[in-house]
This record gives sequence, C-alpha cells and structure tokens, in this order.
Amino acid sequence: MNIRLRANSRLVAPAVAAALLFAGTVANAAPTDPPAVPSSPGRTVAPRDTEATTDRAITTEVRSRLSTTRGLEPANIRVSTTDGVVRLEGTVRDDAQRARAMETARGVRGVTAVSDELKAHTD
Repeated sequence: MNIRLRANSRLVAPAVAAALLFAGTVANAAPTDPPAVPSSPGRTVAPRDTEATTDRAITTEVRSRLSTTRGLEPANIRVSTTDGVVRLEGTVRDDAQRARAMETARGVRGVTAVSDELKAHTD
C-alpha cells in the first residue's frame, strides 16, 4: 500500500504544480480588449427603460407638445404609447393637421414609431 501512495504522489505532484503555475499566469494575464471609454467625458447614453423615456413619459410629452402646436385641437386627439410606439387616434380638421400632429409626435425623445389613426374631417 505504501508503494502505491509513493507512485501516485510522484504523478500527482507535477500535475498539481503545473495547475498552480497555469492558474497564476491566467490570473495575471493582460486583458485582450481595452476597457470601454466614453466618447465624451461626462455624457452617457440613457438606456431605453429610464424614467425619461418610459411610455408614460412619452405620452405626457406628446400631449404637451400637441397642446402647444399652433393650429391643432389636442382635445380631439387621443395619445397612447406602447414600447415607444405612439398611437394617435381621433379627428383633425385636414391632412395638414394630421401631418403636423405626426411630425410633433415623432420629435419626442424615445419615440420609435408613430401609428396614424387620425381621421380628417372633410365637411
């Protein structure tokens, strides 16, 4: 039995030493890619799910901008947002107002698309 332990220890010791040596070199190895550096100091890109671009905030901002856009009647336009897609429903006086409402909604930060469900009165 004693002979077996001596024979196994002769094989195990070099393997353990090699494993420790290898582990030490991997831990001290230099990274292959440099760390990411911001493109401009002090400025970062906000992720999609921040408060500034939530669907509720987008809807509020679109409503606010529609109410200050000259020539639009925002009381006749319903605004909803799902995953950054703004849906405009309701009625407008003509196609020029429809285009103005669509352009206003597209200009809001966080809007990925605008769904046009507006109807133009042609009386």
